Amino acid sequence: MVFLKFIFSILTILISGWIILKLFFHPKEQLPYAEIIILSFGIGTGFVGLAIFFLSFIVKFFNINYLLLVEALLFIFAFFKIKKNLFSCTGLPRKQKSTYSPITIFFVSILIWEIIYVFLDSLSLPFTAWDAWASWGLKAKMFFIEKTFPFQPWAELPWFSAAHLEYPILMPFLETYIYSFLNQIHEPLVRFFCSFYYIGSIALFYYHLKKQFNINFVLASCFCLATIPNFLRMASSGYMEVPLIFYLTGGILYIWRYLKEKDNSFLILGSLFIGLGTWTKNEGISLWLALFLSSVMICLLLKLNIDKKRFLSTISFIPLLMYSPWFVFIHAVGIKNPYFTTPLKDLFYLAKERLPFILTVWVRNGSDLKQWNILWVVFILSVIWFLIRPHEKRAIFFLFIIIFQTIFDFIIFIVFPSNLLGDISFRIFQVVDRLILDIAPIALFFICQQLGKKWVIK
Repeated sequence: MVFLKFIFSILTILISGWIILKLFFHPKEQLPYAEIIILSFGIGTGFVGLAIFFLSFIVKFFNINYLLLVEALLFIFAFFKIKKNLFSCTGLPRKQKSTYSPITIFFVSILIWEIIYVFLDSLSLPFTAWDAWASWGLKAKMFFIEKTFPFQPWAELPWFSAAHLEYPILMPFLETYIYSFLNQIHEPLVRFFCSFYYIGSIALFYYHLKKQFNINFVLASCFCLATIPNFLRMASSGYMEVPLIFYLTGGILYIWRYLKEKDNSFLILGSLFIGLGTWTKNEGISLWLALFLSSVMICLLLKLNIDKKRFLSTISFIPLLMYSPWFVFIHAVGIKNPYFTTPLKDLFYLAKERLPFILTVWVRNGSDLKQWNILWVVFILSVIWFLIRPHEKRAIFFLFIIIFQTIFDFIIFIVFPSNLLGDISFRIFQVVDRLILDIAPIALFFICQQLGKKWVIK
């Protein structure tokens, strides 16, 4: 019975996302049903999380029925607005002839096994990762038990500061949504829910490669992504890295699709996903800035044949509009980011002292085959080959994102207060694998663009 309630909660998310897509997303090409379902999950989770946030300001005590009422009104509006087209997809996507070799069947089998493993692992235990339990999970439990968004802890209670009150709270609200459906706290099912982001990330990666390369190369690339040890380890842990990857990688890939196909629908969709990434983790903000700066760079360096002003304004305005309510809230209740309290006069000294150590840790972690397989080795070789003979010049877009995001990560540790959470080296070792993971799918997509010439669909 509990699992059936969980399934129903997921269905309400999917239906909400589907309706929003049908109302506002009208691409020139017809997308496969499976891709629309993945997009419905992404948009639906964003809708539910943000709806709970805004409902918290309207009603004193949160009740799942309030949100179900909002979803029902959305359904009724969509039904009368688009009627027969609500649950239909006119036309069929172009079919691609594929040859399935034994190696392809091998890749598919491994992908299926990895997904089954992640599902079983997620259902086997409650939260065991510290951040998943003490930060995101703690907030979700408090929201569920108190039946309200507790403004007082965010402003007054010092004991609650360990939960990082400045962190965005999309995922805690989604966990609260599931607990409310179940009418109980059930951490394994929340971990199971988080593992959907793992599948969604692989699926979005698959569909964007499939438009360009043959099926054998696409599945091999998805196999490489799915079996990255760090990615696999965090898929069911409850860490927010995998949801962050889903939103931000998905957003970047749809913006890339806009650059190639000139379809404004993909630009808006990608910007929405980036906005949801800023609601997932603070790293979403730096990745958004990295995306914006990278977009400026390619607009200056490449002939893109797009409306560059619209492009830059869209990827800056939509995420900014989405993130601004949370930004306003945390400043209204007096929450300050503890990572930016270092005096400016100390920055040069700290950079000189810390930068060699930070760089050493980054290189050692990235070259650890037990964590990344050979991803970063192949990435470096691909970058060298790209500088010599680029296959797709626009792929420099991904390089810029990786470079800018890495710079932002370095800056964070340079300005990191020495008295916060102990020694700075401990903090770097604690999070470096997660920070590198944030850009790993983008690095792999760049590799595919540079090394996949032989498998391009003609």
